[in-house]
Amino acid sequence: MSLDRSKKQPTPLQEKLNWYLTIFVLALTVILPPILCGLFYLSQVPDISWQRNNGLTSDRIWMYRERRPLGIAYQGQRVTWEYSPTEVCVQTKLRFWLWNSSRLASPATASQKMILVGDQWQATGQKC
Repeated sequence: MSLDRSKKQPTPLQEKLNWYLTIFVLALTVILPPILCGLFYLSQVPDISWQRNNGLTSDRIWMYRERRPLGIAYQGQRVTWEYSPTEVCVQTKLRFWLWNSSRLASPATASQKMILVGDQWQATGQKC
């Protein structure tokens, strides 16, 4: 009595699904750890911020914990217009990604004139 134990060959659809599943799992193993590590780091420090060029171009990321719902906030500051070497227009954008929210919070944008006094940039309180 001999039993034929030949393996069943996968169909082309099964081969394609296996390929997509492999790519998906590899993508998760590459993408997910940096995101989780970044969120863990943000939960331990007040914020992550960096400046470029003359100090007027900056970015800041922090965990928004003041009120519910909690989330992540991003602030970007850019020079949009240079009136003179000592007077510029700076635009600040603020965006929130909140947990337990069905949509993103509305982004806020503000522009103001800044002047160079000595070595420091100071806001004039005027809009651009």
